[in-house]
Amino acid sequence: MRFFLFLAFVVVPIVEIGLFLQVGSYIGVPATLGLIILTAIAGTMLVRSQGIDVIRKVQNSANRGEMPVAALVQGLFVLIAGILLLTPGFATDTLGFALLIPPVREVLAAKIWKFIEPNVVTSTQWSSTHTTGNRNRPGGTVIDVEAVEIDETAKNGAEKPGNTQRHQ
Repeated sequence: MRFFLFLAFVVVPIVEIGLFLQVGSYIGVPATLGLIILTAIAGTMLVRSQGIDVIRKVQNSANRGEMPVAALVQGLFVLIAGILLLTPGFATDTLGFALLIPPVREVLAAKIWKFIEPNVVTSTQWSSTHTTGNRNRPGGTVIDVEAVEIDETAKNGAEKPGNTQRHQ
């Protein structure tokens, strides 16, 4: 975790400043700033449209009764892309735009799954062998009864004895 924090808060800003200086020396400071603003705007629009698409996929999966795992992973990548695109810099923008390409996200998801799959399967197998079989569950004997509802106030506010409704 410390490595990722060091990477995010020390290495990435140093790389971005170096790229700002290089690009600025080639195309000028105003054009560099304009390019940074343009990529942030374009990235925001792309993230918004792809985010809406991911939400639709999650809803469709849920409506079919399926777990929307793939769509949620895609949504996570779109969220990370949005964060990268809103972070000023050319390296982060490049990574952010790359994450907006669906085949790139699928390849990345497959690689990450290969890395974490052994741990997920192991922990699932372990936890499934330690369940108890005797639990208090509703069920058992069903008692069929007839209910009587007594309405003690009539429309005029006076009590009327014998004003009952039967429900089955």
